[in-house]
Amino acid sequence: MFQKIRRLFADPPHPTKTCQPQNTTPEQIIERLKREAAEGNVDSMFQLGSISISDEGGKRNPALAKEWFEKAAAEGNTAAMRNLAGMYAAGDGVDKDPAVANQRFARKAKPCSAKGPKGPRLR
Repeated sequence: MFQKIRRLFADPPHPTKTCQPQNTTPEQIIERLKREAAEGNVDSMFQLGSISISDEGGKRNPALAKEWFEKAAAEGNTAAMRNLAGMYAAGDGVDKDPAVANQRFARKAKPCSAKGPKGPRLR
């Protein structure tokens, strides 16, 4: 998980220099994500939830993951909505509640018109 996030934060190499690997620690990554989440970055909120729910480094914290996923879902992040629904369906860090899980899945889905999208048709 941290390798993937490290790549997201990697600064592009200078054109005249060779690409050097980032020596960013997981703690530095988490602090950066927290700063960005505090500034309203929804993707950072989701990433913090994903780190908290994973068992990477033995620091699994479903309650904290739920908080981050709730914040991201409130901003419209559908992946966070899906993860919350899964947590409620499995009872992972929350009381198992299929009704709440169904509500979370239903919120994720956007209603569509039977007539199709509005606007000009592409040919």
